[in-house]
Amino acid sequence: DGKTVIEGSGLPVTFLNCVSHSNSINSLIIGTSVSLLITMVMVMSQRILGMSKLLEHFVEGVKGMSEPVMILVLAWALGIAMNDIHTSQYIALALGDSMKVEYFPAIVCLIGYAMSYASGSALGTQGIIFPLVIPVIVHLTDDEEVYLKTIAAACSSSVFGNLCSPIADTTIAGVLFTGCPMIDHLKVMSTFCIPLGVISLILGDLMVGLNLYPFWVSYLMALAIILLVFLVFGRTPRKDSFLARFIARTRGTRDASSNSSLDSSEENEKLRLIQDKI
Repeated sequence: DGKTVIEGSGLPVTFLNCVSHSNSINSLIIGTSVSLLITMVMVMSQRILGMSKLLEHFVEGVKGMSEPVMILVLAWALGIAMNDIHTSQYIALALGDSMKVEYFPAIVCLIGYAMSYASGSALGTQGIIFPLVIPVIVHLTDDEEVYLKTIAAACSSSVFGNLCSPIADTTIAGVLFTGCPMIDHLKVMSTFCIPLGVISLILGDLMVGLNLYPFWVSYLMALAIILLVFLVFGRTPRKDSFLARFIARTRGTRDASSNSSLDSSEENEKLRLIQDKI
């Protein structure tokens, strides 16, 4: 597919050009179908599962993948719709020269923060941001470095809401599995996520986007600020806090397991002495 397009365009036939000009949707469908058939054949040939159990697990897997598939389908539909109504061209013309493209990664980061917190889904946020943001930045500039910074901002900011949003699947799963109250979980996650999000926005997307320093300098500065905050504002958790109770419970379980191992070793030693006497 990609090779046919390359041969007709006159570009050199390389692996990268073939992949970049191939039909990604057909590749996904063919790849998943072939891998599914191979997996089914291997499972049945080794008699790990029968046909009924195999189909049962297949249906359960389809149920689990229905949400990401629907997000991808809606993202594709949104991208096609925005392409048909020329959304990117309109935004690029509306912005014109009123905004420097160096500020675009920081703006995309803020949009990603808000959308991911509202939706609670990193994949859903990326599915909305990418069809809208990437064509706009392509119309605004030809600088590939700005492209990379904008894509990085879109990917990183979409994870923010997936960690501290009350409707995120990870938040709900964490509350259910640990037995931690929802408010306590959100307080703990927000205490970490919000400062880190602000530091990443200012030192990373904004300053690196303005080309004030290389990206690795932002890593060192962010690490230094985080360590400074822990040293200045860090304190021992209260005895009645959830973190203190969790640590105490963990230590109690560890002590109980160590005591049980000591008791078992003592019993084994006694049995060995009795056998020696016999």
